Amino acid sequence: MARLEKRDSLIRVLIDADDRILEIGRQTKDDPDPLEVVRTPELTRLVIVPKDHREVGRRQLRIEILDQNRVRLTNVNEINGIALESGSVLAPGKTVELWLPFTVHRGTVGVSFEGPAASKSSVELSEDEFFSLPAAPPAPNSELLDFTSSHRELSENFPSSEPESLSDSFKSSNKGQMFKRLTHLIVLLQGTASSKDFEESISKSALEMVGLDRAAVLKLVGTTWKICSLSMRRENDEESWRPSQGLLGLVAKSGKSSWGVPGADGKGIFESAASVVAMVAAPILNKSNEVVGAVYGDRKVGGGLARSPINEFDAMMVEIMACGVAGGWARLEQEQAALTRRAQLERFVSKEVAQQLEEDQDALIGKDAEVTILFCDIVGFSRISEQLSPAKTFEWINAVMETLSECVSATKGTLVDYIGDELIAMWGAPYAVADHASAAAESAIQMLNSLQKLNEKHPLPGGELTQIGIGLNSGKVRVGNTGSLKKMKYGPLGSEVNIASRVQGATRFLQAPALITGATARHLKGKFNIRRLCSVRLKNIENPVELFELVASPNPEWSQITKDYEVALKAFEEHKLLTTIGTLSQVVARETYDGPTMVLLSRAVDAWSRDQKKYDPVWTLPSK
Repeated sequence: MARLEKRDSLIRVLIDADDRILEIGRQTKDDPDPLEVVRTPELTRLVIVPKDHREVGRRQLRIEILDQNRVRLTNVNEINGIALESGSVLAPGKTVELWLPFTVHRGTVGVSFEGPAASKSSVELSEDEFFSLPAAPPAPNSELLDFTSSHRELSENFPSSEPESLSDSFKSSNKGQMFKRLTHLIVLLQGTASSKDFEESISKSALEMVGLDRAAVLKLVGTTWKICSLSMRRENDEESWRPSQGLLGLVAKSGKSSWGVPGADGKGIFESAASVVAMVAAPILNKSNEVVGAVYGDRKVGGGLARSPINEFDAMMVEIMACGVAGGWARLEQEQAALTRRAQLERFVSKEVAQQLEEDQDALIGKDAEVTILFCDIVGFSRISEQLSPAKTFEWINAVMETLSECVSATKGTLVDYIGDELIAMWGAPYAVADHASAAAESAIQMLNSLQKLNEKHPLPGGELTQIGIGLNSGKVRVGNTGSLKKMKYGPLGSEVNIASRVQGATRFLQAPALITGATARHLKGKFNIRRLCSVRLKNIENPVELFELVASPNPEWSQITKDYEVALKAFEEHKLLTTIGTLSQVVARETYDGPTMVLLSRAVDAWSRDQKKYDPVWTLPSK
């Protein structure tokens, strides 16, 4: 009859061979105390919790024993679902077939089920009845030559016999030939570990290379061994197979490859009973030399492959295969870590830059670089957003930022950050770009030219148009991770970054949508339409900065306007106010509106009206 016992946080149900139907639930008024068994002609009822424990129903689970290793589980409760080990939930009234052993949870109550197969399919030995190799296998990063050398002593005195398996063949070979083949096996396993189905390849190869009846790759999750791959020489073996928990416990504890021969005299001689199983297991280690799994196999005496007992050489072969799995798992872990890093990087930079950073981790530490920095801000964002609903505001700003970001990516730039309605980008890091200023200027031009389509797709209330202000500056900065380990942000730091930000802010004072500094202008070498507007003092920047306008699509009169502006600016800086006013007035008389012209004209008229004969032509901007 089934038995109940409490083990740690779990209720353990030991199913007897005579059990056919079990029912599990909460105590009723007619039931005995919890962990008691009530047997009736129809079924065996197991009381697992007291009557005031409402998480579990009075009638919660029905278990039908299909064979010694398989059951049919039915949730007979009308309300509560049952959590299975797979992560799924067995809904009320639903049925599932499971292999023993397994564990289920209902709220805080966990119940593990073990069947009679635990005592029939394999023979458990105590730790002192197992044999172990003298040294633990190498971790995935260890040298293969060291691994081979560490096991050299084990292979020196194998007895000769008629070869019947690959291991027997190796034993009958000379020492040099055997290790040549072992080395070949290691190389073969390295190739297998690079494939997606390497676990299945290992378990299948173990059947032939070691002469096993059953072989499995197991992963240690907490204290539970999960099957990753199981290969059988005969299909019906799966119905009665269960790995030796004693052997696996020893391997997990010692970190060494071990094997057992139930019923042997200690010298590897089997009893004649066909039900006896000889078993072997080798630990799978991670980079920290922790046991994270095992390659396990057994050989049935009288099962068609009865040749010789499992011995040291068999354990060596299985250990080599375990090293192959360890390499495969290490590769998968590295690939997953790389994907995680790439996903984090791509939140802030383009895919190309993410790849560069992934290949050069030192780039995150920080280094000096010559770059061009771009700040782009939506003009009048606060005013416009007040006229939109929160949902529309999100839709609008997302569309704008997506469009601007595409312009950065198209010119191989690095997206540094989004701050409210502002975008920050740079060119020249993490990898050097010889013409970073031109790439940044081209991105700014694309941004300005994209506004027409953006306004057509996302019209604003009152006929308002989406407009932007762009500031560019070039110079040496410090680039790297300016965030933290928890939230990385790759970007630049330094005074040149502050200048670029202030230049963007100056666009509203000079009525020019895109401004660049003299440092950037000197890199462009006539490739773009630019004109010098003035020199300014920026907030918290010590030295004056020359500002140039970057024009995306100049109108037919822009060339003449630029010539007139240059004459007027030169006169203004030489304190010839009448010349300045006269020249710019001619531009206004042609009824061609030009923002910078109107600003310079206003400054000249203001200085004239104040009779400022010694005014400062370097403009101190009123704010950021």
